[in-house]
Amino acid sequence: MSGSLTPTASTPTRFLPAERRATALVLGAAFMLLADTSIVNVAVPSLQRDLGADVPDVQLVVAGYVVAYAVMLITGGRLGDLYGRRRMFMIGAVSFTLASLACGLAQSPEQLIAARVWQGLSASVLYPQVIAVLHIAVGAERRGRAFALLGAVVSCATIAGPLIAGLLISADVAGLQWRPIFLINIPVGIVLTALAPRMVPAHKGLRLRLDYAGSLTVVLLLVALLVPLTIGRDQGWPLWGWLLLLCVPVLLAVFLRLEAALERQGKSPLLRPGLWTDPTFRLALALYLVYFSAVVPFFLYFSVTLQYGLGYGALAAAATMAPYAVGSTLTSLWSARIVSRFDAPRTILAGCVTGVVGSALMIATLGGSGSGRHLGWAMVPSMVFTGLGLGLVLGPLLNFVLARVRHDDSGAASGALSTAQQIGSSLGVAVIGVAFFRGFRGDLASLDYPALRTDMMFGLVVVVTAFALASALVWLIARRSRSGRHSPAP
Repeated sequence: MSGSLTPTASTPTRFLPAERRATALVLGAAFMLLADTSIVNVAVPSLQRDLGADVPDVQLVVAGYVVAYAVMLITGGRLGDLYGRRRMFMIGAVSFTLASLACGLAQSPEQLIAARVWQGLSASVLYPQVIAVLHIAVGAERRGRAFALLGAVVSCATIAGPLIAGLLISADVAGLQWRPIFLINIPVGIVLTALAPRMVPAHKGLRLRLDYAGSLTVVLLLVALLVPLTIGRDQGWPLWGWLLLLCVPVLLAVFLRLEAALERQGKSPLLRPGLWTDPTFRLALALYLVYFSAVVPFFLYFSVTLQYGLGYGALAAAATMAPYAVGSTLTSLWSARIVSRFDAPRTILAGCVTGVVGSALMIATLGGSGSGRHLGWAMVPSMVFTGLGLGLVLGPLLNFVLARVRHDDSGAASGALSTAQQIGSSLGVAVIGVAFFRGFRGDLASLDYPALRTDMMFGLVVVVTAFALASALVWLIARRSRSGRHSPAP
């Protein structure tokens, strides 16, 4: 990592025409990929009726995409560094489009699970190129604005996925029931693939050999970590899950030794050890993991509270959580200007503290809503406020970290940050699930609103704790940033 830790003080300027085209295209790809992470949640009843899928099948439809996506992100990013980002963007887009077609044509739960795994692997190749293209194709003085737009896309896609799915399933287009939620990706993928040669800048890549040993090791490491975290609770935390988790530190040690050995030999490791030895990058990875452990699980468990406790439909539940995305989108769009005035660490710290306060307000709102009547409206102020904090973190944090990464490491570094985000989300679902269910076993339909309200409040206590820990990590990053600026030159 290199470069000053002091952010530019200039106000963001307009994108150049080539930058605008590249940004628009890759943000379109990001929206498609991120919406697909949550789009299936609304389709569960329709899937069960049409394919005869049982609960474990549905879990694998969701987990198959998430795990396959997360375990290959680092390798997918490195492929862009080595073989060209435009080439890997197009390969990822074509593969994701074909996988979406396979999902839409699936005739059994097993076929759909396999197609969702294919989708996740394709997304892991495509998404790191989105971040790397923004990092390289957009000038430094406008890059903060590009990542601010990416933050807005992340916010919108999180809520838009369930809303789009709900509308398509309700419309029952051509009697296809749930299938259009996947088939809609096909025209989008075709457009992305057709426009990429003209709108994504050419990049030849390093033309070095991929670190196959490192890639395989990191995939095994992430499978051993994410599979238990993703489906372990629903399986009753079986022995095999704990055995896999015990393998994680061993595989991590093997991976780090492999990477160090390759760098000593002058070869190209998957992740340069120099990245790991940089304290700011390590803190940033920890921050990604901790912060996002509080974000994604909130949507999952609040949706459970609304649907099972108050009888909301999936579409109504998604609409109820839209204020969170509205708040996040607003500050995401303004975050580049805020950073230019106050600097990145202060902006990110303000976002984390806002998350602490907003989540505490959610606990108070739930505590005062004994009947649950008009809960959706009552939660609007606290959700908007918490969303404002998310928007102050998403774009500024990504730009702050990648500004200190060499261009030929940007793909792998983007993949590492996205992987930390996915691990944090899975870890948060598992940890908050412990607080939410607190030993409960059985059918969720047997829980009434008062019980789920209490469960949600316990879960939000964990969310507040995670946001507070994230605030402490940002404070450490800011402190290191200041000491780095004021230390004497060697």
